[in-house]
Amino acid sequence: MKSKDDMEQRLGLGLKNMYLSVLEEPLPDDMLALLDQLNDEDDEDTDGSRSDLNE
Repeated sequence: MKSKDDMEQRLGLGLKNMYLSVLEEPLPDDMLALLDQLNDEDDEDTDGSRSDLNE
């Protein structure tokens, strides 16, 4: 039977590897399009072109 420390270490390494693999996955095209749209809206807000923010 494996020790508790050995099992915790293996679990930690497994979780770390899973997390790293998710970070390496590319973003889906629809997510990139949404981020671009939000970025464009932020650019408009900083230009002061929205009348509701200037009132």
